[in-house]
Amino acid sequence: MNEKRFMAAMKALAVNAGVELPKDVLTLYFKALKHIPDQEFEQGIKDVLLSWEYNRIPPLAVIIKAIKGDTKNQIEDRAEIQATFVISSIGDYGIIFEDPITQHLMSTRWPFRSWGTSVLESELKWWVKDFKEAYRAFSGSETPLMIEVTPELKKLTADIGLL
Repeated sequence: MNEKRFMAAMKALAVNAGVELPKDVLTLYFKALKHIPDQEFEQGIKDVLLSWEYNRIPPLAVIIKAIKGDTKNQIEDRAEIQATFVISSIGDYGIIFEDPITQHLMSTRWPFRSWGTSVLESELKWWVKDFKEAYRAFSGSETPLMIEVTPELKKLTADIGLL
């Protein structure tokens, strides 16, 4: 993160709250937020400026939540999108899912090839519910789901098994 842009955004927060920011507070906030890209940080600060109603600087948690958004809803949305993608991919047996959680679930819990040939359309509503629950569970897990490979290796192995 650019330190000048950070300072300008924090000054805007201070002016909005009607307070002065001590140097040690600025240092603490900068260390906690320096890994966030400038544009995301500035958008988060803008969101806080438009919603913060107190005469003090918002805590770090408020700023981080504004930057990252509501992660629960993001996971729900991602799970819904992935479930829809899996259903639309039935019949495409050479597919490799880009999303690591989807790839893991569709190779271990529901092996895609056999699942795709045996799932009934009437069961898909319940499968989506189960998939989303499993997706949520794995998204909160720190367990690595699969080993990442280089793009070159993906390219080399893309046609294996296809006739």
